[in-house]
Amino acid sequence: ARHFPGAKRALQALALDAYGLRCPEATFEFLAWLQSVDACARAEDFFEELLPEGHGERVQLQLLRELEARWPCPSKLASYRSVAKRLQRESPRFQRLRLQDLPPISEILTTSVPALTLVVTLQVHDNFLYLGAACTPPDGDPTLRLSQVRHMVTRIAVQESELNACMQKMQQIKVSLEKDMITSAKVDETLAGKYLDLLAQAEEALIKPVIQDLVSHFWQYGLSIEHPSNPKQLLFLPDAFLWPLPFERFASFSALFGSSNTAAFARDFSLHLLAQRTRTPPPTVRPSASVLLTDSFNEDRLRPKDDPKSETMCMVHKRLVEAKVISNAEKSLHGQMLTASPEDIKVMLTDSTMFFALGFGSFFSALDSRHFVTQDLRHLKLVAIFHRAQNDDGFRRQTKRDSMKSIRQQAMENSYGMPLLASFRGVGCIMLATEPIPVNLSTRCFETFAKSVQAGKTVAKALEDVLAQKEKPEFRYVRTLEGGLPPGSTAPLDPKKKPVADISATPSEGAEDLLPGHTRTAYLTVGLAWAPMEAAEAEVKKKK
Repeated sequence: ARHFPGAKRALQALALDAYGLRCPEATFEFLAWLQSVDACARAEDFFEELLPEGHGERVQLQLLRELEARWPCPSKLASYRSVAKRLQRESPRFQRLRLQDLPPISEILTTSVPALTLVVTLQVHDNFLYLGAACTPPDGDPTLRLSQVRHMVTRIAVQESELNACMQKMQQIKVSLEKDMITSAKVDETLAGKYLDLLAQAEEALIKPVIQDLVSHFWQYGLSIEHPSNPKQLLFLPDAFLWPLPFERFASFSALFGSSNTAAFARDFSLHLLAQRTRTPPPTVRPSASVLLTDSFNEDRLRPKDDPKSETMCMVHKRLVEAKVISNAEKSLHGQMLTASPEDIKVMLTDSTMFFALGFGSFFSALDSRHFVTQDLRHLKLVAIFHRAQNDDGFRRQTKRDSMKSIRQQAMENSYGMPLLASFRGVGCIMLATEPIPVNLSTRCFETFAKSVQAGKTVAKALEDVLAQKEKPEFRYVRTLEGGLPPGSTAPLDPKKKPVADISATPSEGAEDLLPGHTRTAYLTVGLAWAPMEAAEAEVKKKK
């Protein structure tokens, strides 16, 4: 068990060379296995770097490795079984690594993946893009559904060097946008346009050559004809190399389900990890509760051009807590109360089932990843990180924090590493911002998302509400006013009544999408995005 390097070499031969188009089902399953083993190997590498030397989990895993190295059949030793049993009970990371405990791929598809879901794995190996797809059948007799899963595999030639250069340019643009937001409240349209052009090039090279094969295989009567066997949603399983690409926003995929149906998409690191999210319950049942950490260093400042009555992040925090959008007011913190220490944030993570964070820069500048990886987060159904806003104070603090970290640690604290660490600590679903976002857009998106989740919607539907927001162009980069009133509102505030304005309400004539094209690609959901949040469900029941 856990011999991932050797397993990866064997699976590469089976997935890439053994079966091919002659047996799509076997090829898909070996591609899924290869992806799962690769995710586990990367997670092991991350934890080896970040987990403290004296941490109990690390000590026990080292004991297992020593017994495995010294004994030909260590599983027959009572000490080995005792340590393994304890890790299986207490360590979410160890649970995630035990791929052998899961059922076969075909059973995972029919039991852990919703009906009529198209599962697509995308992997780049040796200048080829390998695409494996499987569509789960409609609900019905479990024994019959196993034989009704449809499979498809294909590959196309790609230039890894060109793709890598394209993604490096995208990363450089992100850095430039982040620096520009230090002094500007808007997204630089020139830089954003270059970013979208690079995404279009990636879509042209990777997706357009294979999209027609997907349509002809899984939509047998065409996209325009409704049929009971047509897929209703799509689960992306990109490898680490392709992870930064926002496949959920590619026009080629949006056309499959309608451009407005953004809730049809989700992603995860592997099929096995998706199955484990629902099969590893927390050791103790905790009461449903949501907490919010906002602007933990109190860095939000109104700019000279902002309306003096505009809301800062901390004011939004107070309003949402008072309105019970965030249920646990006692544990929720904002920067005007105190500067949250790592221990404060750990307590928030421990005492909630949904954790929200809104702030500047990287979340790991508030809670170091070396602290994050020590936590057991199996009770957390949702971690929603609305960071990546930027201003001068936030940029200086983040630069100082990053200078104290190794290059290796900084490389792990990205849009791939953060959700991977959270997943291997037991989190059910992760929502995070992966691009620099103006302060006002970040705040408005967070409020819309939090209200949607609190109303009982799934994370995918909540994100759809975020992307569907409308606003007049002149108010796109304007903050909401005190009490949550929409930008440009002249309605007086009644001090005797709590404001109930809904900034996501139907806008007036002439409104456009609130989020520009670049920002629409910034939000990423990983894990159980189609499952309703238990904490949200509890809140809805209380209201009834």
